Formats: sequence, C-alpha cells, structure tokens
Amino acid sequence: MDIQLGSERIFVLEEREGVDALRQRAMDRRTQSFGGGLGGLLQRPKAEDVALVASQRRLEPFWHVAGRAHYVYERRRDYVVVASAPEVREVTIESTTYPVAESGQTARSFSFSATEHCREEIAHTLDADARTGAKVADAVVVLSGPRQEVADPASLAVDETIVVPPEHRASFVVRQLLSEMLKPVQADRVLEESLTLETIDLCYRPIWAFEFHWQSKDKRGVVEIDAATGAIRQGGSILPQFSKMVTRDALFDIGADTIGLLVPGGSIAVKVARAALDKSY
Repeated sequence: MDIQLGSERIFVLEEREGVDALRQRAMDRRTQSFGGGLGGLLQRPKAEDVALVASQRRLEPFWHVAGRAHYVYERRRDYVVVASAPEVREVTIESTTYPVAESGQTARSFSFSATEHCREEIAHTLDADARTGAKVADAVVVLSGPRQEVADPASLAVDETIVVPPEHRASFVVRQLLSEMLKPVQADRVLEESLTLETIDLCYRPIWAFEFHWQSKDKRGVVEIDAATGAIRQGGSILPQFSKMVTRDALFDIGADTIGLLVPGGSIAVKVARAALDKSY
C-alpha cells in the first residue's frame, strides 16, 4: 500500500467581532452566568448588582483531517441469468454454449463464470476536539470563516492569550480516519491500493471568557463567547496560564513508523511519501 501524507499545518481562526462588541454581548447576558434551571431563574441577580471583574482570550484546538482511499482489483464470480422464456434449453455466448435448467423453485436459468474489474474510492473527513477527542459538530461552520496559518503554536501566546495544549496528537485522529477508510477487499488480485491523507490541520478557535461578580451574594459566573461563530454559553472559570507548550514536532507525530503501526496487518508494506498538497482557503 502506498500512503501519501499531505502538509501538516496549524491555523488560527479569525475573530468575526471585535472585543468591544463581544464584551457588550457578554454584559447583556451577565445575569445568566450564575446557573440555569428553575433555581437560577428564581435567584437571578439584578443587572446593577453584577460587575465585570475579568476577561480572557484563549485558543482552543481541534483537528481537521481528511483523506481518500483508492482500490483497484479483480475477482472471479459466477453469474446466474434467467432465461427469456420457459422453452429455452441452451444459450450460446461468444461461441460457448450454456445449458438452461430449473433450480428448485427458481425460474429456468444458466450460469457462467466472469472476471469482475472493481474500483472503489472512499473519502472521509474527521473533525475532533484536540482535548477530548469528541466530534466537533460545528466544524463546517467554523472552517468556513477566515483563518491564518502559523508556524508554531507557541507564537500564538501573545497579549496574555491562553493557548490550550492538545491532549490528542495527530496520530490519534489519523488512526480514527484510517478506521473509516481502510477496508478488506474481496479480491483475487489487487492491482492498486493507495491512501492519501490530504489534510492534517490543527486549528485553534478563539474563545473569549468574561467573569462576573454577583456582589451581594459573593458569587462568580462566566460567560463564554466563541469569537469565530458568535455562539454564547455559560462558562466554567477563567483558565490559568499553561506552563509548557507542546512542540510542533510532538503534535504532528506522523511518520513511516507511525503509519506502519496504525495500518492493520503486519504484512502490509507501507510506503510514505510526503506530497505538496497545500490548498487555498
């Protein structure tokens, strides 16, 4: 099997609103940052009793990988053909005569052996949260917006931005992608078998968290806004600064040895060729 690896890239998604607009949207939702449900409705504070005490911009990572598998193979199969009428006793095809007979309750038919020439193309895309491994449901919407490529995630940690380190590396999502595209083929002879990992992208989405203080109750709540989509949610807490960044080489841990471990079947010869598959977005 030939396996081609596309370019390994890191992107940061651009914010669709400025920080002032995001802050105002959070202020408009500040009384809802202290819990939901019936209890939250009964004990919701007045807007004037809630003060904005902190804000934080962080970048949360997810993987966007895509690939396609290509199989060309042959196999021998017996074909059963129903005769055109009950009186047919023999059929001649290409100088070969086949007897027509009844088989149980089926109609009168004849069979012949043929070679099937098969081709399969399988394409799959996977978007997975780089911390939890869960599917990113809004990836199509997020990736439709503008983004910038960066060389190293460490360069994103500017102006007190928190860069959340991935828990799962490229090999994790590639293994999942391969499980969807690699398949055993029913073949007598395999002519072509290849796999192309076209896209291996680590994307960072900007999240703004605004922390509010309910002064009379001395409670704190957080409103989080996805700056790439505008989605608002009740947050947990302001995150601390992470002491260590994961290096680019550690994140993109895909190579010939790794692919050999990820592809099932110890007898499969794996050839890795890096291809220039950069695409314009």
